[in-house]
Amino acid sequence: MRLTTAAAVSVFLLAVAVAATPRPASEPSRGDRVTAGHGLSMHGDLKHGPGFRHFGYVNPEAPKGGNVSWPPSAPSTPQPLHPQGVCRRSASGEIFDTLTVGSLDEPSSQYGLVAESIEVPADRSWVAYTLRPEARFHDGSPMTAEDVI
Repeated sequence: MRLTTAAAVSVFLLAVAVAATPRPASEPSRGDRVTAGHGLSMHGDLKHGPGFRHFGYVNPEAPKGGNVSWPPSAPSTPQPLHPQGVCRRSASGEIFDTLTVGSLDEPSSQYGLVAESIEVPADRSWVAYTLRPEARFHDGSPMTAEDVI
């Protein structure tokens, strides 16, 4: 199994974040409320329910294909279209996904992408992700919690 450099950096940063967010060694006490769901909102409720197919601002019927034209003043090497500039294609054309994805019209929300569900206690002292069973690497091998860590 081979990761692109950007994917390896992403997995490393995720591992650091997971390692820095300890999960209690024992079951939460009865006073601790643990929330589990398809996403997480730091402020308010999620806009989209479980199993939603696309964000509200996305047109699933939008035309596909075409060409991108760069103005003459643009750099000779176009920058990535990914908003964070870290999504890269490998030589074989594969790209990578993250555990969660943010919605452009909900600045404090994250929805599971590779993660099927997200658990957090009321005090937000830890987070647990459950991976989707269909999460796979480019070679078809399943992604495991050990791979994420």
